[in-house]
Amino acid sequence: MTSPIRFGGLASGIDTDTIIKQLMQVERAPVDKLEQKKQTTEWKRDAYREINRSLMTLRNSAVDLSFSRNFYAKTSSSSDESRVSVVAGPSSGNTAIQITSVEQLATAATQVVLPKDKNGMNVTKTTKVADMDLQPATQEIKLDTATKEWAITPKPKVAESVALKTATGDTITTDLYTYNGTTGKLTMNDGSDIPAGTTATYKSGYQIQIRTSTVGDFKTIKVAEDATMDQLVSALNGKDTGVSAFFEPVSGKMSITQKQTGKNEIIEFDATTKETFRILDTALPVTGKDAEFIVNGIDMKQSSNTVTIDNMTITLKAEFKVASNPTPVTLSAATDTQKIFDNIKGFVDKYNETIDLMNKKVREDKFRSFTPLTKAQRDELSEDEIKKWEEKAMSGMLRGDSILRSGMDTLRSKWSSTTSATVEKEMDFLFQIGISTGRDNMNGGKIEIDAEKLKAAIEKDPEQVYNLFTDAETGLLPQLRDAATDSRETITRIAGADGSGSQSHSMGKEMTAIDARIKRLNDLLVNKENAYYRRFTAMETAMNQANSQAASLQQFLGGGM
Repeated sequence: MTSPIRFGGLASGIDTDTIIKQLMQVERAPVDKLEQKKQTTEWKRDAYREINRSLMTLRNSAVDLSFSRNFYAKTSSSSDESRVSVVAGPSSGNTAIQITSVEQLATAATQVVLPKDKNGMNVTKTTKVADMDLQPATQEIKLDTATKEWAITPKPKVAESVALKTATGDTITTDLYTYNGTTGKLTMNDGSDIPAGTTATYKSGYQIQIRTSTVGDFKTIKVAEDATMDQLVSALNGKDTGVSAFFEPVSGKMSITQKQTGKNEIIEFDATTKETFRILDTALPVTGKDAEFIVNGIDMKQSSNTVTIDNMTITLKAEFKVASNPTPVTLSAATDTQKIFDNIKGFVDKYNETIDLMNKKVREDKFRSFTPLTKAQRDELSEDEIKKWEEKAMSGMLRGDSILRSGMDTLRSKWSSTTSATVEKEMDFLFQIGISTGRDNMNGGKIEIDAEKLKAAIEKDPEQVYNLFTDAETGLLPQLRDAATDSRETITRIAGADGSGSQSHSMGKEMTAIDARIKRLNDLLVNKENAYYRRFTAMETAMNQANSQAASLQQFLGGGM
C-alpha cells in the first residue's frame, strides 16, 4: 500500500511527522511483541527440526547396520593371485582350502564361418542379406485395437500373401479381406472393422536360427528386408541371442562366440544358415569346455571359471598341473575383525553425535534479556552487531526441554537393556563386549568403546555380537530404531518436518494465529496513524485561519493610523 504524501507543520512549525512517528512507536509495541514471539517460535521450531534430522540419521544408521554383512565381514587371501583368486562371502567359514591343480579352464564355444552370397562370393559389410540365400523370416503380428485399415509393419515381401486368424485362432478366409501391396494396408471386403486380436502371418525379411544350449531350443534372429551383413552381425549381438559376433572384412570371416562357458553351451545353426555360412550339414555343434580342477584332493568339474566353495567365490585364472607345477594354491578366509569393528564404531559415533546435539540443546544457556530484535532496533545496528545479538537471543531455545530429556533417557536406556541369551555368559550384555556409557558422568550418556575388548569378542563369536545388536526382541538396533522413530514422531507433531505445511503441526498453527493477530493490529495501526494525521491537519487548518485573521486585523489596525 502506497503511503500518501503529507506536508505537516507548515502553519505551526511543529515537526508533525516526528511526533506521529514517536506516538506510533508506542502504539506499535503490541505488534513488536507479537513479531518477537513469532520469531522465538520459529527459532524453537528450527531447533526441534535440527534434532529431528539427527534422529533420522541415527534411525537410518541403525537400519543400515542391521544387515548381516556388517557383522560377518570376511577377509580372504590367495597364495597365488595369478593362478586363483578368492573373495570370501559373509557366511563363509574361517577356513583354508587348497587348489592342487587346474587341469583345464572353462571355455566358451567359438565358431568361425565364411559367409557367401548367392554367387559363392565372400560377403562384405555392405552385402545385402537378400543376396545371401538366408531363410525368409516368418512374421506374426497382432492387432490391438479394431480398425478399418491395418497398416502391416514390416511390409510383407512382394506378392506375399497374408494369412489372418481371429483372436480365438479361427482362420479368416482370403475372400473376406484384401491386402494392398502398394499401400501396405489390409481391409475387410465388406467395409467392417478388422476385429481386435486379429493376427497376421506372412513372410518379410530374413532370419537365422541358432541354438546355444544342449537343453535349449532354437532362437530365431530376424533382420529387415533390406538389411546388410553389418546389420546381421548387430542382430547376432543382441542381448537375448546368447552369442557375440565379430565380422572381419578383409578375410570375410565371422567369429561367433558363446556368452557362457561350459560343455553344455553350444553353437548350432539351422540347415539353411549352415549352407550360407559354409558349415557342413553333418557337422556337430561346437561346444565349450568345463573347468576341471582338484580341491583338497577332490576332482571337480564346473561350467564356469568362477565357482563357489564354502561360500567363497573362487576364480580360476590359469591352468597348472601337478606334474609341471607341484605347488598348490592355498585359499583362506577369516573374520575381518577390523571391518566389523569399524562398522560398529561408525554407528556409535553417529549415536554420540545425536546425544551430543540433544545435550547441547537442553543445557544451552538462555539469555532472557536478549529478545528478538524489532525492525526499528535492527535499523540502528550493524550487521555484526545484529549477528552477535541474535546468537545470544537464539541460545537456549530448548533448554531443559522435557521432550528432549525424555528422548535421551529412552535412547540411553536401550544400551543397558540390550541382551541376548547364550551359552557364553560373558557375552550376554553390551558392556561385556566393551560397549558402555563409560565412567564419566558428565559425558551426557555418550557411548564409549573398549577397542581391545570389542575386537576380542568379534574374534571369539561374531554371531553373538550380531545377535546383541540385531535380535528382534532384545537387540540394540531394533530398540534404538524404534526409540528414534517415536521421538521423531513426537517432535514432528509439535514442530513439523522440513518442508511440512504450517497446519500439520502445533507450532505452525501457533505462528499462523500470530500472523493473523499481527495483520489485525497493523490494520488498526494504519487507522490510528491516519487519525493522528487528521487531528494535526485540523490543528494546522485552524492555525492557518487564526494566522490569516491576525494578519487581516494587523493590516486593518495599521491602516487606521
